[in-house]
Amino acid sequence: MTEGEEGIRIGLVSVSDRASSGVYEDKGIPALRDWCLRAIATPVETVERLIPDDRFTIEKTLRELVDDERCDLVLTTGGTGPSRRDVTPEATLAVSTRELPGFGEQMRAISLRFVPTAILSRQVGALREIPDHAALIINLPGQPKAIAETLGGLRNAEGRVEVPGIFAAVPYCIDLIGGPYIETNPDVCKAFRPKSARRKPEAQAGNKGRDDKSVDKPASEPLAENAPREPEPARKPFVDPAPVRIPSGRPVEVEKDEEPLETFEIASVESSLPPPCTVIWLGSMAMDVHAFTELPSQVLSFGGPAARYVMVNAPMGELSADPGKPVRAWYDFPGNGLVDTEDLPGIRRSAKRISRLIDRISAKGMPRQRIFLAGFSQGAAMALYTGLHEDLSLAGIVALSGYLPLARSLPQEIGLGGRATPVFMGHGAFDDVVPLPYARQSAEIISRCGSEVFWREYNAEHDFGDDAVRDMARFMRNAVAKGA
Repeated sequence: MTEGEEGIRIGLVSVSDRASSGVYEDKGIPALRDWCLRAIATPVETVERLIPDDRFTIEKTLRELVDDERCDLVLTTGGTGPSRRDVTPEATLAVSTRELPGFGEQMRAISLRFVPTAILSRQVGALREIPDHAALIINLPGQPKAIAETLGGLRNAEGRVEVPGIFAAVPYCIDLIGGPYIETNPDVCKAFRPKSARRKPEAQAGNKGRDDKSVDKPASEPLAENAPREPEPARKPFVDPAPVRIPSGRPVEVEKDEEPLETFEIASVESSLPPPCTVIWLGSMAMDVHAFTELPSQVLSFGGPAARYVMVNAPMGELSADPGKPVRAWYDFPGNGLVDTEDLPGIRRSAKRISRLIDRISAKGMPRQRIFLAGFSQGAAMALYTGLHEDLSLAGIVALSGYLPLARSLPQEIGLGGRATPVFMGHGAFDDVVPLPYARQSAEIISRCGSEVFWREYNAEHDFGDDAVRDMARFMRNAVAKGA
């Protein structure tokens, strides 16, 4: 693609132990590249990777292609069968935020026209969404002929399509996740879009760059609902029909004999004007929240919004595992692990206290759509639990190295505001305090309940570094812009 020219960036991944080690020549990437160049009329740029059947390598490659290379579409070939070395679907789902089951269903339907063993294929299609970008990832068969049939469909002797290929739905899917507008060559594959999402021919001819939106429709005509636009999350945040803040002067309920939460405030910039948002940062277990005093300036340095940070320490208490030794903790761990036996009363008691803090901040004039609830470790767990149970939505929830307590009850208990609040979860792949599967399962449950979840994994342990802060800043910046 030339500079300023609208096009699509496609990641092509061939997964094969023997081809990647040089035992034989790889045929997967050339087949993928050839088909894409014939089928896509829009300029195409490919980023290619030949890798072994290793789950860690596959996951790392997919993350790099989407997050760093900014691919709009990633096509993989190989590693989708039932053998123990076939782990491409597992790796794809591990880095994805949402699965699109229809792609796998249609791919198997096409292959079943030729071989009964198509039912053994485990190919998947899924989305990977990060705060400012999203991509579609599709696992394809390993044979070049099967790749072309799966993508383009099956035609009869007269050349008419009898069984649609999966690529017919790809351009519109990329539209919906904020990617570029893609045209196809109908002789190879005819893309389908609803009429409201189609560009006029003269607009297509005049469009020379992704940032030139004036050619999509005349200035006097509003953009269609599904027309291409700047990259953004697939769903727009819901705005509560109820008031967004508690009127000033309304008393906020406080439990009798309750110690006030220990807090202190930091402004990320020195200014006489009030900052555009507030971040309630919940400290972790056994750790004083003053350890996070550099966080506001770090978020700002990565492009995050100016904010007032209300840093909140976990209350002091005793744990069942170590009685007689007070420690900072939002709740107890009465069992041997994170979720085998959970402290329901303690979790809900802390959530009520945090919710009352949100009310007090809102009552002072900060709209709830500009209040973020965030935290690390156990503080992240409480941010998730409290925010998702709110009746009124917040600007967003940020959970670093955390998980959702009492996750199984969320489908019955999630609040209207919680469902409308976007969630960012960042987690270390090598976390041995909150193991990755716990956090990933929490993200899946939250997503199934209808919340917008942005998931990101890092090559880290139970901590977070610049990459996580950078993603947190992007998430906050986008959320504030949408709530403006």
